[in-house]
Amino acid sequence: MTKSTFLDYIKSMPLSRKQEYYLNNREKRLRYQREYYHRNKDWIKRKKELKEAEDPDIPLRQKEYNKKYYINNKERIKKQRRNRRLRLKSERSENL
Repeated sequence: MTKSTFLDYIKSMPLSRKQEYYLNNREKRLRYQREYYHRNKDWIKRKKELKEAEDPDIPLRQKEYNKKYYINNKERIKKQRRNRRLRLKSERSENL
């Protein structure tokens, strides 16, 4: 199955099956993302350096974007962090 046909297949799935698919394959997906980053880390950094050399304002614009995003999504971000912290805390207490 090619990448495009696979993506079409995923897009055509009902939402509940799609969520189930992503939950079931979470570890594989995260492993792939880590491997991809480690394989391409130098290339990614070099690309970023070239963009910043071309346009020195990119870090400032990125900082502004991140600030606006946090302000607009503050409650959701805090809720996610709180839930994650509680989940990790309960997992640690179960492992003791």
